[in-house]
Amino acid sequence: MKLFRIGKISKLYGISVDTLRHYEKMDILKPEQISDSGYRYYSNRQICKLNIIRTLREMDVSLPEIRDFMIDRTLEKSEQLIDFQLKTLHEKQKQLEQLKKELEHRQHYLMKARQITETGIVELKTLPGRRSRNLERETSVAWDIDRIHKEIETKIVGQKLSYFAWGRAGAIISKADFNDSNYLKYSSSFIFDKEGDHIIPKGDYLCVHFRGQYSSAIVNKYYSLIKRSMSGQGLVINGDAVEIYKLDIHETENEQEFLTEIQVPVKATSQSIEVVSEHQRNC
Repeated sequence: MKLFRIGKISKLYGISVDTLRHYEKMDILKPEQISDSGYRYYSNRQICKLNIIRTLREMDVSLPEIRDFMIDRTLEKSEQLIDFQLKTLHEKQKQLEQLKKELEHRQHYLMKARQITETGIVELKTLPGRRSRNLERETSVAWDIDRIHKEIETKIVGQKLSYFAWGRAGAIISKADFNDSNYLKYSSSFIFDKEGDHIIPKGDYLCVHFRGQYSSAIVNKYYSLIKRSMSGQGLVINGDAVEIYKLDIHETENEQEFLTEIQVPVKATSQSIEVVSEHQRNC
């Protein structure tokens, strides 16, 4: 019977000597012989078992499960193992398909986000109600918002942590703080989620995109732009302001590529409605 020293087996299979010794301690793979000087030798019998072990490890079968299978192997055990492997492969296929869909979604999202060129232009949009998961926690620190988003993600049942929300995350500025020009005071943070228990109301919103560093000066500039637009159109705020972080540190370290959207819910003032009514009567 030809025997191979542990170092030879280690090189042949790309498995460290420490791993082979660990298998031995767990009674998963014992050497054929151990010399008086402590050298370990493996035969073709162990090489065959090592092939099985490596296949099972590639399928994420735990070492205790492998040990149970390797002890007193029978045809019945082999059939059970094949059933287990087929089930595992089926689950992996589902996971890979889900990962593929997620990556395709992210690819499409990045392409659309990069195509947004009309920044700094205030637009009036009619938006639907949007479900979200919110965490009410006041903060004025951007990194706190990021941490709160992570906290929200961990509470989404059945969701493995992604490295971020890909344009689904944002923060809320209360109506009162908007009116007082406290644009860096956030009352809550959110992640859009179709199964969320919070709804960002439908309605008319004055919206503006801006790129670049998220600083006090920049934020003040674009909120002031929205306020001037409201005044010029005879509009007043009609709820809490929404900020959506479409591209940020999670996608790029180049701050000039950051993309934020501000959405402020608005309605016509009673005075502007009266003006419109008077115009209609005169027509």
